[in-house]
Amino acid sequence: MRVSHQLNLLFSLGVCLFFYGCTDPEKNPNKAYIAFVGGNIIEGTGKPAIIDGVLLMSEGRVVAVGTQEDIELPENTQIIDIQDKTVIPGLINSHAHVGYEQTMQPENYSKEHILGQLALYARYGITTVVSLGEDHKEAVAYRHAVDTVKVMERARLYIAGKIVSGDTIREAIAEVDDKVKMGVDFMKIRVDDNLGTTDKMREEVYQTIINRSHDYNLKLAAHMYYLEDAKNLLEAGADFLAHSVRDQKVDAKLIELLNAKKVCYCPTLTRDLSTFIYEDEPAFFADPFFLHEVDSLTLEMLKDTARQTSVSENPNNETYKAALQMAMDNLKILSDSGVTIALGTDSGVPTRFQGYFEHLEMAMMAEAGMSPMQILVSATQNPARCLGLKDVGTLEKGKWADFVILKDDPLQDIKNTRSIDAVYIGGDQIQR
Repeated sequence: MRVSHQLNLLFSLGVCLFFYGCTDPEKNPNKAYIAFVGGNIIEGTGKPAIIDGVLLMSEGRVVAVGTQEDIELPENTQIIDIQDKTVIPGLINSHAHVGYEQTMQPENYSKEHILGQLALYARYGITTVVSLGEDHKEAVAYRHAVDTVKVMERARLYIAGKIVSGDTIREAIAEVDDKVKMGVDFMKIRVDDNLGTTDKMREEVYQTIINRSHDYNLKLAAHMYYLEDAKNLLEAGADFLAHSVRDQKVDAKLIELLNAKKVCYCPTLTRDLSTFIYEDEPAFFADPFFLHEVDSLTLEMLKDTARQTSVSENPNNETYKAALQMAMDNLKILSDSGVTIALGTDSGVPTRFQGYFEHLEMAMMAEAGMSPMQILVSATQNPARCLGLKDVGTLEKGKWADFVILKDDPLQDIKNTRSIDAVYIGGDQIQR
């Protein structure tokens, strides 16, 4: 029995060394550094991939990134072989919603939903999530520490609190002040008439909200739909356009404003896709990468023929389809014009699947005409820079070791971001 136990132990150690060289740092307590060696490394900056590279980390942060010739490993380094694999920074969703189940009503919001959904995002390689609206006090405890400590088994979280919607200047100021007291990272407003069915927020009100937010050194994200509103919001000082322009082709003035003010443009193509795609059964319902995590009840609900009929017969169905096409056309124009693009999906309700939709968004960005490298930068460096997220977004010295190891090269096909081999947040491998 003793010999058998020893053989089993040796076999287990051999398997561990063959696959990743024992990836759990706790198995090597005397190793202060961990080096991922032999793979291609995409830093997230737009620079070409480092071929046969080294990613060295310690205490949850990146120590060095480069070629094997350039980096000398310390003696107390645990080496993990990632030959034939590709490393990318952890992906950032710059427009999401967390904490809700079924519908975005207060009674469907909970701490358990927050944690479960952040863990789901992490399993899909989205290691930082910006929740742009309708966040409640339960979320505060999960965002305060993200800048300074490692986060285990879930994505990092930034929040905007409830969307500021005051009808008067006095009400708007009070809402901003209340959100600051609660503890938020951003402000969020909606400037939209919902295809002519509601009144838009007045310019003097959103100008006041923007100014008040800036008084607190907080960036403001704006929900919008129309080109004219987008330009007016930028003129007023909005810091982030949280959706595409969908009513008409973008013009030179918008491009000038976005570039001059260095404001990120967040397309949320999958948000618009979700308004009509369930008129029948979408192709991704057969994707194993989707099916691995999908809630079966939601899937059955979307397969219901009566529901599909109601979607197809919606009087706005053709408008939704035209809006998505306009969004994709405008994304190509803006990207080609040097506008900074930030990946976002508006995921967080049952028909916008958290984790999967971020990968679907990237595929749609490629369909719109962006290159794989442009898309990866839009999902890593750009959101971090535009929104002031600390120590994330790129694989550079001193930043958190948030990264994804892929089996296949995303520069060959952006859909290869789905070939996830491992996800690390703060240097710790999460369970998938």
